[in-house]
Amino acid sequence: MMEMKGKEIVSRLPFAETVEHLRKAVEENGLKVVSAIDAQQNLKKIGLQSGGNQILEVFNPRLAAEVFQTDLRAGIVPPIRIYIYEDKGRTHVTAQNASSLFSEYNGLEDLGKKVDEMLLSILKVIE
Repeated sequence: MMEMKGKEIVSRLPFAETVEHLRKAVEENGLKVVSAIDAQQNLKKIGLQSGGNQILEVFNPRLAAEVFQTDLRAGIVPPIRIYIYEDKGRTHVTAQNASSLFSEYNGLEDLGKKVDEMLLSILKVIE
């Protein structure tokens, strides 16, 4: 199994389709899109142009409960981010490494690995 660390994918799909496929895969893999940040639209508001640029923040209430019950200090970690951006005509996708983010909190190593497995499964839909 691949690790999340340094995992960046060039999508086989155009930007909008990549975002659509990722959103669907998030739900299908037991996570939810908690929020979506459209940096492209935000830049337009100040008169700047950019290619597609979005961040999907994803997690799950049951996983959040496990975080809070195990180590309240780790509540700073979720949601986990998936970053989708266009560069030189190609759509790139990367995700945070949950194992690394949760590693500094006692008892959350397995949860970090579980979330990384979910993220890897999500990213497979665009490879």
